[in-house]
Amino acid sequence: MSAEKKVTLLDAGNGCLAALAPYSDNFIRLMRAIPCARWNPNALRWEFPAEEGRRFRKLFSGWLILSSQAAVTSESGTAGGDANAESMSGAGNDEDASGRDEPSRDTPSIPPRIAAGMTDALRALKYSRKTAKRYLAIVDRYARFLDLPLVESGVEDANRYLAYLEREHGAAASTLNQAVSALRFLYMRVLGREVVLNRRPRSDKRLPVILSREEANRIVNAPRNLKHRALLAMAYSAGLRVSELACVKVADVDLMRGVILVRRGKGRKDRYTILADRMKRLLDSYLDIYKPGEWLFEGQGGGHLSARSIQEVFYRAKELCGIDKDVSIHALRHSFATHLLEDGTDIRYIQELLGHVNTKTTQIYTHVARKDFLRIKSPFDRPGES
Repeated sequence: MSAEKKVTLLDAGNGCLAALAPYSDNFIRLMRAIPCARWNPNALRWEFPAEEGRRFRKLFSGWLILSSQAAVTSESGTAGGDANAESMSGAGNDEDASGRDEPSRDTPSIPPRIAAGMTDALRALKYSRKTAKRYLAIVDRYARFLDLPLVESGVEDANRYLAYLEREHGAAASTLNQAVSALRFLYMRVLGREVVLNRRPRSDKRLPVILSREEANRIVNAPRNLKHRALLAMAYSAGLRVSELACVKVADVDLMRGVILVRRGKGRKDRYTILADRMKRLLDSYLDIYKPGEWLFEGQGGGHLSARSIQEVFYRAKELCGIDKDVSIHALRHSFATHLLEDGTDIRYIQELLGHVNTKTTQIYTHVARKDFLRIKSPFDRPGES
């Protein structure tokens, strides 16, 4: 059987499975046929709910499936069970960065001394916990890739690894850029070497996929669960990132002033965003029924909901609506900004609400907003005119 017809199934934790296989269009097509399956750029693998394990095996019936015992246990333990997204909660557990390029546990990993030194350096420079986790995961996979000790590696090895990520995994420019940053940090801040890696790859100039107002509202109203409706409504009405949404505290919501305080957003910055009138009424009902403590959206195991649990709420709502656009919950933030721009809101105000440092980041929405396009008449609508 060819290598292309082999796929490795792993336990990704938090009620999810992970699939690894050499890059191929056929593999990607099959993975996209699994509901809620998403590519994890940090772990370099596809992940999906364990309850979809039976569907996975049916789709890949012609493939050789190499399963770990943990994956089999996770799959059998959830088959036919309750698919409650909140059961996967865990404060801050929004990503699994433990993935590796190859599933073998026998290959060398990042030495404990280097891991400790890197952790200390990241903390000393006030890197966010999320970034630190990603950097350590990238360096761990790099150590497994090498055929020599990490301390003996150099620029050529790092460039060879970056080429491997692009060639074998089809890594996007953003993934490669993050790997460059992590490896530079390793060599310069931890190993104390000056390195010159290949120039950063040029980012793909992709436009965000936007939901129409009708689609956004259908997704928000799809869940029967009041908590899930409130969760999606706040994401859309306030333009929050999923990590920001997870960390909203009850005390951060000012119903009288109609604002939400976003603490330590991207770049460790606080900001205010708007609290819609409809959102106030929804929150009144939610607070009265659920009576949350510190966190506005609490997880079952204590603390706040994880980003992964929130994503699952979104994917299930999207599926209920029959919307087939390939989008994550971040599309609600994109749609918030685009709809404000279409309504004539000054782009500088939108920049403040989104927490963008540079207006250029916000200007991407000028390419997807329909405000100016609506005034343009296609020549196809005027046949026969000279």
